[in-house]
Amino acid sequence: MTHTRPPGWAVHALIFAVGFIAIGGEGTSDEQETFSMSPAVACRAIEGYEDFELLPDAALTCDEKLLVYYCPTGFQSEPVGDKFRAHFVQDARIRRRGERTVLRSKKKLLDFEVKSDFPPVLVYLRNSISLKGLKPGQYELDIILHDKVGGGAPANQVLTFRVVAAAPAPVSPTSDGSGAR
Repeated sequence: MTHTRPPGWAVHALIFAVGFIAIGGEGTSDEQETFSMSPAVACRAIEGYEDFELLPDAALTCDEKLLVYYCPTGFQSEPVGDKFRAHFVQDARIRRRGERTVLRSKKKLLDFEVKSDFPPVLVYLRNSISLKGLKPGQYELDIILHDKVGGGAPANQVLTFRVVAAAPAPVSPTSDGSGAR
């Protein structure tokens, strides 16, 4: 389990998003925590709650997908029959680093609802985002997360990432012995 947090690196063409609940439990505090999220990280792999492998330098080619991991905190749940429900919706935008112009955006990139026997406590969310069409350079992914049960202001953060040029294809020998691509 590797999860030292590097500088964040943003994501691109929005393809797939999933949320998971790891553990449910009874909340004991009367104080209500402000809705927010843990720092998002770019990952090589995500196996479960706090079980992921960081992507070094958050650098990918435009042919790869950016895996993003983060955990919502301070969210609300509500009773629904004999279960408890939490519901999250995530919007996302991609921009060149330091610029305001949005290159891509996706409302409801993630729409995740969890039901459990106890109020959900440890929940993680993940995105898998295609980078097709992005030129090499530095980018920022704006993550806007809404607590649909608790309402209120969304939680926001920026994940920075880098698109790098793909390695050149290896030279393969031809029938005349010369190399060709």
